[in-house]
Amino acid sequence: MIKICPDLISKEEVVPMVVGRGTFTRPVLHKCLQNQCVAYKFGRCLKYDNNTEYSESLDEKKK
Repeated sequence: MIKICPDLISKEEVVPMVVGRGTFTRPVLHKCLQNQCVAYKFGRCLKYDNNTEYSESLDEKKK
């Protein structure tokens, strides 16, 4: 399971198909970059202090 990164949220402007409705923006959520990110180390995000992956090997290390 790869979680969403709060730093990688962008927005997208959506144009309606029906006349009379206004355009609106919606957030686009992106996955964690993992090894390409500076804050990522051993399946953990050091910036937000949470696990980005869930695996049994991570559970075994904590015990």
